[in-house]
Parts: sequence; structure tokens; C-alpha cells
Amino acid sequence: MKWVAFIARVVGVLLAGATLARAQTPPDLTPPQTKESADRLSALAFEAMSKHDPAKAEDLLRRQLKLQPNNFVVYYNLACTRAAQRDGPGAAALISQAVEHGFCDLYQLKRDGVLDVIRKEPAYLALVDHWDAVLIARREANLASARELFKDGEYKEIVDERMRVVYRTAFDEGSTKAAIEELNKVAAYAQANLFPDLFDPEKAKNDAWVTIVLPSKLDFAKWAIALYGPQVSTGNSTVGGAYEHDLKRLVSMDLGATLRHEFMHALHYRHITRQGQECPAWMLEGLGSLVEDYDPGPNGEMVPAPSWRTNILKRVEKLGNLPRIEKLAKIPYGPFFNDRPLFNYAAARGEFMFLASEGKLLAFSRAFDATCADDPTGVKAFEQALGETDLKALHTRWRDWVRSLPAVPEEIRSGAASLGLEVDAGSGEGPVVLSFDRRTGAQGLHINDVITAIDGKPVRDMSELVRVLSGYKPGDEVEVSYRRYKLTGTAKIVLVKKK
Repeated sequence: MKWVAFIARVVGVLLAGATLARAQTPPDLTPPQTKESADRLSALAFEAMSKHDPAKAEDLLRRQLKLQPNNFVVYYNLACTRAAQRDGPGAAALISQAVEHGFCDLYQLKRDGVLDVIRKEPAYLALVDHWDAVLIARREANLASARELFKDGEYKEIVDERMRVVYRTAFDEGSTKAAIEELNKVAAYAQANLFPDLFDPEKAKNDAWVTIVLPSKLDFAKWAIALYGPQVSTGNSTVGGAYEHDLKRLVSMDLGATLRHEFMHALHYRHITRQGQECPAWMLEGLGSLVEDYDPGPNGEMVPAPSWRTNILKRVEKLGNLPRIEKLAKIPYGPFFNDRPLFNYAAARGEFMFLASEGKLLAFSRAFDATCADDPTGVKAFEQALGETDLKALHTRWRDWVRSLPAVPEEIRSGAASLGLEVDAGSGEGPVVLSFDRRTGAQGLHINDVITAIDGKPVRDMSELVRVLSGYKPGDEVEVSYRRYKLTGTAKIVLVKKK
């Protein structure tokens, strides 16, 4: 039996200054005491089912349902208990209720052996035969929910049939276009290097739609506080965005690293949903963080680049604490997100950067598809992709590669290339011009312009700006892309030495 569990939602956290981190899972919106009780009932129900007592499990789940009446997971699990008691009509009716409340995974519905008792039930057959209508209805329901939640300001909606996403955006036309172009690059990267059949029309027709919300600042603040509590805007961190898989909804105020990271999650979940896989934490976050920082390749494609996460990895290696793949791969979700998360994320990104540098991402993805049933940690797939079964030798290769990586500047030091501007970190669209160095003047930029790229390389946050500028020297001329209110443009800037 496939017992449905809540899938850990992933959050993008923007640390103040020049750092990006994605190190937490967002809390459930259910009041803490209620959620604790619901989780306990769910665990007890699972235990009862494992002991072949579906009647007891059903009783526990119906008690959970009173606490969480809109949770599709509970309806699905109740359907399993009824099916285990050979009640085909009752189980089929509960599956219909699960679909009504948000369940939209046809692959799992067809695979789940405990539900074989419903295969000839009219309710089940109607669902399966009209699954395209089910997905459209779910898309519209999710969009209606987003409209109700995100409604401050002027929003536009864009439907992308190929990507199976709907955008609801409060950003101006130019910024929205740029964000969509970024996500198209992520999709192209994922298709070329990880999931070749991602957009195969026959396979994609059963994929759930994702709602992508690019909200107004006020709506984003309300959403973040509702999800994380008022403490979200205090201290050293603020939320940049999140992909909520249960809701098939991505929300991001940051149009750079966070948006790319969370969209990779959405694409990755599509693949593992089709495959019926359970993905380990290091894979989920390694792939998400892989696309956070990149440089454009010869044809404009994404080429993952070393980042501030690389620096963490190099510091760890110098201390002799570089994690072995077999240890990293076995870290459960909770500890991965909550125990030394920056270290875990840096290591996970580094492992996938290593695979990418060897040209083995696709080999790894295919190997994991083939071996995940026997080894859900991904270690066997890692070995197969790199052609190395000696874990000690594999760790040595990994360590030597980490040592070869360049350190990435985390600040513009005196004498280094600078735009000659004072900038604020901004709110995720890009650094904002505050003032100009007297040596350079405006050079085509204005106060309050938002800097979005340098020579086509995205600089949506301070860490990206610092990293990209580190590849130039004083005296170089660069083309700076900017947004000025609702207008976009470019300006030629001669770089100067940082004082």
C-alpha cells in the first residue's frame, strides 16, 4: 500500500546582505496543538494499518479528519482503509473526495495496489476517464485560491500550456517577461540534463498544473506572515519564496535564485511523481540549489557557477569535514533542513556541481530511476553515473574537485572592479541604485534604477552582483540591464576600482 504523507514543502530564505539560503521547511498553517494531535492520529493510523487493522486505522483517521477537514491526504488514507476492508464503493467515494480537496496524482492512483478493489467502480472509472477535466478543474480551483489570497494591486494572468503553469503576476510587463525567460532556461536545463521526457506531450498530459505567483510586496508580506508567523520579518532573515507542492503553488518575490530554485523543485516533483519515487533530501535540495547561480553558456544556456555555497564547501574541506556521499545521502528531511542546513545545502549543491562538471547529470538521473527501488538514497546511482564503486576512491575524487574550485568573492574589496555605485539589496528583483561615485557619474543610470543583469548575467541579489563583478577588472566596460519604474533598458558602464 502507498500511504500518502505530507510532502515537505521547500522554502527560499533570503539572508540579509549578500547571502541566499534555503534552509527551512515552512510550518503547517494548522494551529500547533491541532497539528500535533492530527500528526499523532496519522502516525497511529499508519501503525494500525501496518498491523493489518484497517478498522482501527479508519477510526483514527476519521478523528483526524475532524481536525483537518480540508486535508486531501486524510481522505486518500481513509480510502485505503475502506479498500483494505473490501468496501469498493466507499473507497471510491473517498477517493473522489480526496480529488475534490486537492489530490491530483493519477500515477499514484493507478499504482496503489491496495486500491485494486475500486478499479471497476463507476466513480473511479469516471475520474480516470476524465482526468484531463479533473486537472483543469484543479488548476482553476488553485488559481481561484491564488486570486483570493493575492489581490492587492494589478495582477495579470498568463497560461503556458507547454510548461503547464499559470502565472499570476503583479510585476510590470518587462520584469514578468524576464522572470518567465529565467524559468524557461531552468526548464531547458532540466530537460537537457536531467529529465529528457519532461515535456513529452503524451506523458505531460497527466501532470498537474502549477500556479506561479509573482506578488505585490504587500501581498507577499501577508502571505509570508500567514505561513511563517510575524517573526518572518525580524532578525537577519526574510522569506524569498516557496514551492508548496501539496498546493501546486510557487510564490516568489525574488526573481532570481529563489525563483529558479523553487521552480526546479516543481519540475523535479513532476518527474518523481511520474516515476513513483521518494526522493532523498540531498537530491531535492541539491538540484534546487544547482540552478541558483549560473553564467550564460555560448548559446545562452545555463551553466551552473560556483557561488557563496562553494565557499562553505571549501572551508569545510580545509577543516577535514567534507561529507562522504553515503553519509550525506542518508540524512533524513528533518535533520537536513534543521541541523547545520547551510552545510547540508552546500554539500548537496556541490555533489551535483561535481556531476555536472563530469557531464554525468543525465547518467545519474537515469541511474536513479533504475535503482531507486533498491537504493532510495541515490548512492548507487551516484556510483554508477561516475563509474566508481569504491566509495573511498569516489570521495577522493570529490575532495580533489572541491579543492580545485575557485573561491568566490563575498564582498567587493578595495581595488577590485566596481560599478562606482552605492546600491541597496532590493527586494529580490535586483540591487537598487542609491547614489553614484563622483568619479563615474550616472553613466546612463538613475537613482532608484533596479539592476537586473551585467553583460546578460543575472544579478538579482547582492551575492550575484559581487560574484559577477569579480570576473572583471577596473577599466572594463560592461552593459548593465536595468528597470526604471515600468521601463527597461541598458547602459554602458566603465568599471572603476573600489575605494
